[in-house]
Amino acid sequence: MRSGSRQHRGEAGGGGFGFPPLLATNGRIHKGDCDMRTGAIFARGSCRALKWMALFGVVFALGAGSAAAQVSIEAPETVDEAGRLRVTVTAKVDVAAATAATTLTVSATAATQPATGGIVDQGKLLTEAEAGDYDTPVAVEISVPANSHATEVAEHELTGTILVQIQNDIDAEDEAIMVTVADADITTPAGVTNRGATSGDVTVDSDNDSVDVTINDTDTQTFEWDGPDKPKEGTAIVVKLMADPDPVNLTYSVPLSIDAAGYTLDNTSATLATGTLTTATITITPPDSDGNRDDDTITLRALKAGTTNDLIDPLEIEVADIHKLPADDKITAEAFQDDGKGEITKNEAMSVMEGGDPVHVTITVDRGDDNYPSGEKLKVEVMAADPAQGGDYRVDDDEFELDAEEGKQSMTIKLWARDDDDVGEEMLMLNIVVSGEDDDNGPGQSMGMFSIMIEDATTPMVSVKDGAYDAIMMALGDDPLNPGDMVEIMTDDLFMVMDGYTASYATSIEGSAVSGSTSGEMVMLTAEDDGEAKVTVTATATPMSNSFIITQDRANVAQVTFAVMVELKELMITLSAEDMNVVEGMSYEIMAEANRPVEMDTMVELVQTDGTASPSDYEVGSITIMAGEVMGSTMLMATEDDMMEEGEMLTLDGRFADDQDGDPMKTNAVMFYLWDAAVPALPIIAQLLLAAFLALGGYRRYLRR
Repeated sequence: MRSGSRQHRGEAGGGGFGFPPLLATNGRIHKGDCDMRTGAIFARGSCRALKWMALFGVVFALGAGSAAAQVSIEAPETVDEAGRLRVTVTAKVDVAAATAATTLTVSATAATQPATGGIVDQGKLLTEAEAGDYDTPVAVEISVPANSHATEVAEHELTGTILVQIQNDIDAEDEAIMVTVADADITTPAGVTNRGATSGDVTVDSDNDSVDVTINDTDTQTFEWDGPDKPKEGTAIVVKLMADPDPVNLTYSVPLSIDAAGYTLDNTSATLATGTLTTATITITPPDSDGNRDDDTITLRALKAGTTNDLIDPLEIEVADIHKLPADDKITAEAFQDDGKGEITKNEAMSVMEGGDPVHVTITVDRGDDNYPSGEKLKVEVMAADPAQGGDYRVDDDEFELDAEEGKQSMTIKLWARDDDDVGEEMLMLNIVVSGEDDDNGPGQSMGMFSIMIEDATTPMVSVKDGAYDAIMMALGDDPLNPGDMVEIMTDDLFMVMDGYTASYATSIEGSAVSGSTSGEMVMLTAEDDGEAKVTVTATATPMSNSFIITQDRANVAQVTFAVMVELKELMITLSAEDMNVVEGMSYEIMAEANRPVEMDTMVELVQTDGTASPSDYEVGSITIMAGEVMGSTMLMATEDDMMEEGEMLTLDGRFADDQDGDPMKTNAVMFYLWDAAVPALPIIAQLLLAAFLALGGYRRYLRR
């Protein structure tokens, strides 16, 4: 075969074999005459067999491809409700030589895809699409380009789109639809055939003539509960489960469970379907008694149909316990006066007198009109809120029963106040405890409160004066005591003793900050150390020897208790001098006084801080304040010399160590005038001043020189 020569359909070419020559031209494969250069294939005998095999391979490949050279369709797996489904049509065709442009029309039919309520697509529960769920598919007209070649056939792979409009429906169910193209749905124009076919209509690839598509419903299938409002224990509880929207084609089987012990379900699943089963009725059977007296909250759970872990919102139901005890605030009591003959009156009693007539206490328990302890009596107990008050009263009935009835029930008991050793009024607090008679229905109790004032007519033999606190504060002062301080308090300022009695006094102290004692009618307190102490002064009254009086033990005792604060003050030392005018050769006393007794020997060093005097003009020693003391002193002497001098100025202050933290501290400053003993040598003014000082008290010191 040589370029320029033509091999015609049916003629032998390339060595005399009857295979049609092939030529690739402008992206198209042409049949018939061609200019296929095959000389190289047949030129060399050494590889002739290999090259024949290659040629056969090409021919076989073309033969295999011709089976797919037909119309096929494909579509996405899903389409949303109210969306548009696009079905892609692919046509592999041959266009005969010298054929004008034309149109290949492909139609389709849509049909329901049987789903039978099974899981048919990606875990979704599907139903069959109905006629109203989609419109008739819109056919596609595929343009077939002209083949202007006079003898060659043109091969084309053409595509187009068939449109299917999906409609809205009233349910929330996903549907299955099948789109199909049949041979009869293809309108084949003249000159167009399946690829590789010599004649005939364009047909459909049987392997790709239909597509299954899931219509995703844009509505969400929800499920709603309808449960009773606080049903009672022991009574069947009816709950309804509804699908929204109602099922149309699907049947929903909903697994059920309940998490409360003792509660059972009539079925472990509920069925929801079209028609009469759009609402499922579920019956829960509670126990007759769950062994407690509390309301229960039970939870009903359900899985969405067709899922393994997708829960419907659970339903919580509060169940009223029919053995529940009355609330605390439903247990009340009211006191009424006695008529003096043991009978109750209509007059409310606010107090009861020790040793007097009783009061009548009416106790009322309100169970309400519902959920009262069914068939069970209630036990009512009356007891003191504080066991210490158990001896302050008595009642004629401290325990009784109420019948198993709804509403209010009352019981009236008598209450007396006992004579006791206490002085003054006191409030009696009683607990009214209500419990169930049958322990099988559960433990627990409710409690109401009742209070009444007990009046006491006992006259105290000794009592605390109204001004006792003021007397104590006056003795202690406004500031905390300093260790070593002593305080005296007269008992006459604290207590008042009834005529015909005398009192003895005792002092007790809690804490180490203060020590104390009592001597006669005086309480003596001594501050010892930093801190706080509680001081109690007790007065005990006894009849005088010439009195005939009947006593009541506690009525003859009174106490006063108060706190005492002790705080170690910061140490301060103040200097003072016997005289500020000092004459040569004479000694003068300088004193140091602390603001509190010092805790250890404290030395005060005197230092010159100002003045014209020199160290040779005077002599002065340090001052020591002994431990436990507040005073110390030393002597200042002006040095006598033979020089005639005018008066010198001398200012001294003290330095000492603070016995709390050791920091150096200063005293105040004291100032002195040093005068020369040779008075005539002094200026007239100085002589007059010295004479005046001597006249005021310095004369004896002058003689001592």
